[in-house]
Amino acid sequence: MMRSVERILAVFESFSAERSSLSLQQISDRIELPKSTTFRIVQSLEQAGYLVRLEDQQYCLSFRFTRLAGLVKSTLGIREIARPFMTELAEKTKETVSLHTVSGRNRICIESISTVMAPLRAVVQAGEQIPLQAGSGSKVLMAYMPKAELTPLLSSVGKASKQTKTELLAELEHIREVGFAVSHGERLMGISAISAPITDVNEEVHYCLSVGAPTVRMQMHEKEFVKLVVDAAASISRQFGGQAELSVPIDEP
Repeated sequence: MMRSVERILAVFESFSAERSSLSLQQISDRIELPKSTTFRIVQSLEQAGYLVRLEDQQYCLSFRFTRLAGLVKSTLGIREIARPFMTELAEKTKETVSLHTVSGRNRICIESISTVMAPLRAVVQAGEQIPLQAGSGSKVLMAYMPKAELTPLLSSVGKASKQTKTELLAELEHIREVGFAVSHGERLMGISAISAPITDVNEEVHYCLSVGAPTVRMQMHEKEFVKLVVDAAASISRQFGGQAELSVPIDEP
């Protein structure tokens, strides 16, 4: 039974935004199954209304997925998806884990989890707004902004962070290349943070995951924490319908 389910899911996953319609042979090649086996699966999915056969004998996903996607969107939000991964990350790091999004010229914390009451720890609360001028979370969110949204921010953010436009763009491009950002004392003296992007079904970034800690502890565990944050953000992205890896060069506005 599980094998059959995996094969059906493989057929669905063979479609993409770039290839929204595929021939039987193309589906067979992508899921690495014999054409005869692929035909039986595709035929069953067509009869069940999940695939549509076009006039050119290619197949595409049916509108039943639109209805299902609407159900997911109405019942499952980013906080519900992220919370289990955030809790696990907080338990592993023993530090504060937070989820952020952009709100105007600020980033806003929409969820924060801390499992250990350490004598000294980074504190960020849900609802807290932070200027988009410093900190790894701000830099990650800016790094993946569309050009039209990023351009108006460059002058003010660069001035506040004492960076030229060229320096800021270079930093944002580097963040996109490596897939995370680290900051030490940029927002608050003695506090460091590591942040990674969360992608959605449209391959866009509207959220980032962060771990904040006193710099003295962060520097001791930075390499380990980077991997944990990136892995957790990738897991959230997959649950949110996005891809786990990003490496798109930033265009200079």
